[in-house]
Amino acid sequence: YFEYEALIKVPEKADRILKLAVWMKNEWRLSEFLAPADVKGTKVLILSPTQMYIYLPAYKKVRRIASHVTDQGFMGMNFTQDDMSITNYPKMYSATIAKDDGKLMTLNLTAKADTHAPYPKMEMVIDKSKNVPTEVRLFNESGTKLKTETRTNYTTEKDQPSPTELKMVDHTKGGASTTLTRKAWKVNPDIPDSKFTKRALEEGS
Repeated sequence: YFEYEALIKVPEKADRILKLAVWMKNEWRLSEFLAPADVKGTKVLILSPTQMYIYLPAYKKVRRIASHVTDQGFMGMNFTQDDMSITNYPKMYSATIAKDDGKLMTLNLTAKADTHAPYPKMEMVIDKSKNVPTEVRLFNESGTKLKTETRTNYTTEKDQPSPTELKMVDHTKGGASTTLTRKAWKVNPDIPDSKFTKRALEEGS
């Protein structure tokens, strides 16, 4: 369980701040927006890369997110539903070592067939001392870099490392960025499976 503050920066626009809570279990992810008022109560449930739902409090309805829009930023963030759906890299990608200087190791990740991996290619930089990713570069099929995600200031709780800050820069949008700053987290809280259902979304629980 995490609570984040999201700072959205878009060239020539005013900065925007969102607050959200995120619950994760297995490969499921539930995000609830807490602020500001115009998005409060909106929830996004990701059960798999092809099964995502959104609850809109203004309509009191749950809608399935169409697959053709999962690669678009939601709530103005530069993190997309697809970005959020990657919970198991080895399941979606095969990896080869591109570089290793003793401190940092760079992996080339190639999407496996039939996994609905959102990006065909990635580069992941691993801090070997902590065995955690510090940078993830996202590419399209032709090798153009679309986005860069950095993960910094890791802290550890119950042997689980987690970055205090995640920043996604979108190179296709003039360097627009979203920075998620972790405000609170709990490792392995006892979250019932029922929380990750359409019914729970509809009931607002």
